[in-house]
Amino acid sequence: MAAQVRLGIVGAGYMGMEHAHGFRLLPDVQIAAVCDRDAAAAERLAAATGHQPRICTRWEELVTQPDLDGIIITVPNFLHHPVAEAALKAGKHVLLEKPLATTVEGAHAVLKAAETSGRQVQIGLVYRYSHLYNKMAEILADGQFGPVTMLWCKEFRASFPPNPWFYSQEASGGSLVEKNCHHFDLFNWFAGSRPKKVFAMGGQHVIRQGQPTEVGWWYVQQDGAEPLTVTDSQVIDNAWVTVEYENDARANLGLCLYLRPNNLAEEGLEIGLIGETGAQMVAYANKKIGLSGGPFGDLRYIVPDRDTFSPWHIGGQRERTEFLETCRTGKKPWADLQIAYDSLLVALAAERSIKEERVVYLSEVSGHA
Repeated sequence: MAAQVRLGIVGAGYMGMEHAHGFRLLPDVQIAAVCDRDAAAAERLAAATGHQPRICTRWEELVTQPDLDGIIITVPNFLHHPVAEAALKAGKHVLLEKPLATTVEGAHAVLKAAETSGRQVQIGLVYRYSHLYNKMAEILADGQFGPVTMLWCKEFRASFPPNPWFYSQEASGGSLVEKNCHHFDLFNWFAGSRPKKVFAMGGQHVIRQGQPTEVGWWYVQQDGAEPLTVTDSQVIDNAWVTVEYENDARANLGLCLYLRPNNLAEEGLEIGLIGETGAQMVAYANKKIGLSGGPFGDLRYIVPDRDTFSPWHIGGQRERTEFLETCRTGKKPWADLQIAYDSLLVALAAERSIKEERVVYLSEVSGHA
């Protein structure tokens, strides 16, 4: 029998609740403590775990509890780095929701704390754990694509949840940091190279600063969330982002955050790539892969095994299983700090490119030439 792992969850929002539901389905794990500054929300999170965890309203109290093996951090983005840094200094392994931080300085602080503590940080880049995107990586590895030369992502969706911090540039890091670090990570993975420079254009079409706008309607309809009207949105609601890699591969991401209703296109979220041999591969709506061209010939579809139960995100349960193994053995996770750092740099470079209306080199953002 595997040793029982005792975990704490900081943050009772959507992802905190998802982790509570997901971990309760796994053996040999106990959610021993939960935390949210809203005591009622902390109570709801505690009930969702199926255990009887201690309840805190201050994260500083939870991360230092000596009987915890790991900490799951699902707080708003601007708190990611201080909570993670404190948990690492307290000797805990950390499962930190994406993004790693909202600034490169915050990211460096977490990297330093992890190195000093000798503990592991796993980042919630769940696409890394999904059967579908691992199948794409497996197909690329057989060599029939040759080097990947072009990549793209179309994420056209409804607005962020009805929570004010999503619409604050400082609190969220910006739309591309909050939302698209997932997709920049896939670009980095499939390109097989380091990102070199970014050019982006974006702005506010619908959710405009100074203009009252109802947001988060999808969450209101689906989850019964309280509606929110924002008047001071500081983040973009649309963008096109081009990333160039050291191996000359190029990637493009299109983002729209004001669809009503959500994406009605059959393909939904679309993530694709082309290889040097002329082969093309496209993931549709996180469900199936289209494969054609080059040595593959006519179009055919592959439907990988569905991911095991995850209340929300694909790959979530495999992510949680790996975190338990990390807590037991200290094994480095697949979605590690370097992977998270690289995706964050692309997102930060894109945000800067929009603001400054120019090409931004990754070396400018990282501070390393």
